[in-house]
Amino acid sequence: MVKKALEKLRLRPLTELLGVDIGTSSIKVCLLKKTKDGLSLQKYAKKSYETDLLRDGTIADGAFVASELKYLLKEQGINVTAAATALSSYTVITKRVTMPLLDEETLSKSIGLEVESVIPYPLRDIYYNYYVMGAEDDKEAMMSLLIVAAKKEIVDAYIDVFRLAGLNLLILDVDMFAMTNLIELIHGPQQFSVVAADIGASVTNIAILKNETIEFTREILIGGKYLTNEIAKTRKVSQEEAEEKKLNVDGDVSGLFDDFIGNVSSEMNKTVNFYVATKPRETVGKIYLTGGSSRIPGLKERIESETGIEVAFLDPSMCLKQNEKSVKLGEEDQAFAPVALYLSSRVSDLEP
Repeated sequence: MVKKALEKLRLRPLTELLGVDIGTSSIKVCLLKKTKDGLSLQKYAKKSYETDLLRDGTIADGAFVASELKYLLKEQGINVTAAATALSSYTVITKRVTMPLLDEETLSKSIGLEVESVIPYPLRDIYYNYYVMGAEDDKEAMMSLLIVAAKKEIVDAYIDVFRLAGLNLLILDVDMFAMTNLIELIHGPQQFSVVAADIGASVTNIAILKNETIEFTREILIGGKYLTNEIAKTRKVSQEEAEEKKLNVDGDVSGLFDDFIGNVSSEMNKTVNFYVATKPRETVGKIYLTGGSSRIPGLKERIESETGIEVAFLDPSMCLKQNEKSVKLGEEDQAFAPVALYLSSRVSDLEP
């Protein structure tokens, strides 16, 4: 649809697309430039907030988020208006369905009936899209589809935020899809299943991939903000002081760190065990961690110990072409940047 619009308007292909990741407690923006040698990082910035920008994955205060985004772009000297963002997977319904093999035209006319049968909302209340994953190996003349749907009020809130910020929202992705696609982009399909875990402020999103397919997803309602709140409550300090204690790993709150690390690693282990139990022929060979809370000291090692699986931090800069002029991501930025960076890399999808 976007490609056709560009062709109709006779616009030159875009070389830059602003990636914007709106999280519970921060906004991340990333700008890559498409060159003949590949993608290079031009800008990356992050701004954190004490108040929640999202509530249950939806925009809490659209006018505030729009003004903050607009200010952040002005502060960074970013004038690009073409943008991409991602919905929280917490707000999106995904269903994998099997249908008879159909040509594209017939499928586009009949997909609405299939959506109505698997999505628990009326069609008038949702936006949806679908992706043909391919023919079913063990079922003749059948194909597998992935249906993705979100309520209109959630999507429209994002569209309004970008309009108010003076941006043209061209791509609306899903954060979990962005993360898993980035892993595939960097590491390619592997012989074993791979776990991707985004440990954020409020939610830990887990996806298990086999080749190019997401086989299993899970959301755990625990993140770094839980640890900050526990520190503030038990030590009777402000949120700001609690966050500082968390970042500096103060010895007087080490017990709270142990509890948090234990909870996350235990849930990760349960997820892997459940997946392997339901797919006994599969093995999980690698776990990739991302998200701000993934860098809490001791967490990576505990997950590795409990699961018996190699764990690595996802480094989004591995998909970039480094040169003297390109911006370099620091260790902390690597944890926060993946979704925004992948969104910006989707400039290639807008080629006419």
